[in-house]
Amino acid sequence: MKRIKTLLINTVILTGISLLMRTIGMSFSVYLSRTLGSAAIGLYELIMSVYALAVAFASSGVRLSTTRLIVDCSSREQASQKRIMRVCMTYSLLLGSAAGCALFGGAGLIARRWLQEPASTFALRLLSISLPFLSASSCLNGYFIAVRKAGRFSGTQLLEQLIRIGITLYGLKLLLPRGREYATVALVAGSCCAEALSTLISYAIYRREIRSAGGSDVPPRLLRKLLSIAVPDAVGSWVRSSLVTAKQLLIPRGLRMTGSSSEGALSIYGTIQGMVLPVITFPSALLGAISSLLVPEVAEARALGQQTRIKYMVSRVMHMTLIFSIGTAAALFCFSSELGQAIYKNAQVSLYIRLLAPVIPIMYLDMCVDGVLKGLGLQLSSMKYNIIDAAVSLSLVWFLIPALGIWGYIATIFVSEVLNFVLSVNKLLSVSEVRMSVVKSALKPLLSAAVAAYLAITLHRFCGALIPSMLFFFAAYALMLFALRCMTSADLRWFRGIFR
Repeated sequence: MKRIKTLLINTVILTGISLLMRTIGMSFSVYLSRTLGSAAIGLYELIMSVYALAVAFASSGVRLSTTRLIVDCSSREQASQKRIMRVCMTYSLLLGSAAGCALFGGAGLIARRWLQEPASTFALRLLSISLPFLSASSCLNGYFIAVRKAGRFSGTQLLEQLIRIGITLYGLKLLLPRGREYATVALVAGSCCAEALSTLISYAIYRREIRSAGGSDVPPRLLRKLLSIAVPDAVGSWVRSSLVTAKQLLIPRGLRMTGSSSEGALSIYGTIQGMVLPVITFPSALLGAISSLLVPEVAEARALGQQTRIKYMVSRVMHMTLIFSIGTAAALFCFSSELGQAIYKNAQVSLYIRLLAPVIPIMYLDMCVDGVLKGLGLQLSSMKYNIIDAAVSLSLVWFLIPALGIWGYIATIFVSEVLNFVLSVNKLLSVSEVRMSVVKSALKPLLSAAVAAYLAITLHRFCGALIPSMLFFFAAYALMLFALRCMTSADLRWFRGIFR
């Protein structure tokens, strides 16, 4: 019970900070979309897709290997945490520096050939400076997750968000009149400065924390153990990120082949990537926190041979994730028009939110499944599934978007999410021996969401207010869940018992 309480408290802290960060981030995204326009947002998203590839090389396997090694150290008392962190930090800085040099040297070629926007060279070179800091930050994040003190790291992420916004606003004031290419420079400059400052603050917190770490023995073949965890995750991340980046770069190209201008293609791409997907993924802050925290919990249970505890955690998390995601999907589907107008004042955003809402349960559940697989030491399987997913998505983008335009991109998102989900959850259920009730975890929540949606839409027609109608929807949904025994009083007693 003490371990569950620790997990829950950390989840609450991470969720609260994550929700606050996403609220701030979405508000800032709305401001940017209205200030810069969707075409500039599209260019920024393309630059960040290249940056994501560099990040994959800079930090692949760093967080996971640090978490796993620290958990093994804590549970088996094999080694000093300080020694482990010294090795992990050296590994992360070498990776980050190598990736930064590669991006800096290749920025001109990437801007001309890949992005077809030569003016974005300077923005890419600015981003390369942040890669060593980002890699070190991943290492520190892995440590704080392993010792169940992730809330401290999340506080620095919140500070990073605020610093990034402040610097970006000042940069936009100076550079925006010169054009969208200069506006993207302001955006990436804010990210670089904020990343560096937050990493330094996290390191200071770690230095205070590590003083109390005990043990002086060094586990045998520490570097080999680190590489055995990090390399499979890294190789998979490199391959997958390469495929994903290629896919993202091909999307505007495919849209241009349908007859759209370069400006129009960037605008459509920016609408989906920079405006719609943030709304779709915003409620997943809770699941992101749970997914991160499940890695050390499941890894420890696996190390101690506690199969029953693993089955309990996996079944409860999957059940609650499905309930949460089905309700979220129904709410976004029903109120997509109102949300699109309220947030962005854009009818296209409303349409795409409604189209993508049905994939939310699959998308959210896949987040938690991925965390559990890594905790079970199945990062090779996770890597394989992610590569298959990315390769199929790239093929679909290549063939579907030139033929179907934006509808081909929507179809690609659906196929990608379903494919990854089916492969991952099938593997998890086979190794954890968890058996889910389709009726209790899926069909009854769907029925509850349908009834709640009908009642909420009826209320909305009379009052016309978005927030009260959505609150009424979730209240009606919760009541239906209890009425159909998807959730019971035993769940509430278990929840209250955690805090005793």
